[in-house]
Amino acid sequence: MKNAVSAFLLLALVLIVGGCAHDETKIRSAQELFQEATELAEKGKVEKAVEKFMEVRTYYPGDELARKALLATADLHYDEEDYASALQSYEEFRLLYPTDYEAGYCLYRIAMTHFNQIGTFDRDQTETVRSIQTFENFLSSYPDSPHAEDAKVRLAEAKSVLAKHYVYIGKFYLKKKEHGAACKRFQYVREHYPNVPLDDDLDELISRSCQTPEQANQ
Repeated sequence: MKNAVSAFLLLALVLIVGGCAHDETKIRSAQELFQEATELAEKGKVEKAVEKFMEVRTYYPGDELARKALLATADLHYDEEDYASALQSYEEFRLLYPTDYEAGYCLYRIAMTHFNQIGTFDRDQTETVRSIQTFENFLSSYPDSPHAEDAKVRLAEAKSVLAKHYVYIGKFYLKKKEHGAACKRFQYVREHYPNVPLDDDLDELISRSCQTPEQANQ
């Protein structure tokens, strides 16, 4: 009986060890996985490429290619205009590698994910505000970045949209003869966006909305 039990345990051990060895052969090197992911991405097979990049990070978390795989995944999502996924990956990169050289690039791309989702000035401006805040943070933190000049241009464009939005709201209040609310918006634009070119004469709008009832009747 003891011999039978021993034989069974020995067989089980052999199968377990053999199984583990077999599983290890399935895991290729980080370089091989990264190369395959890169080739899949070049062929436009985004989902499969992302899966392979994730394998690099899963099996080789301490390898330099794990860092590159995360950044490649973020860029891949960005190029596919999957901005929600790109944003998540760029933010994860900055969280895991805050002092890395590419952390600045990721912050720039985070700003761009918001910028690329800006609508017209008569729509919700949540993404406009987020892009402005992130571009300003980027320029403050990385003034010498090779992306700084482009960030300045994008920041000016985002501010232009937001300024026109406030003017649009102000004109809406002015049309409803709610002069106080209109005046408040126009003055806010004058104070915070003095150099933004507008389609309307801001001085004239302020004159019409901010004057007192007595001045209006003169």
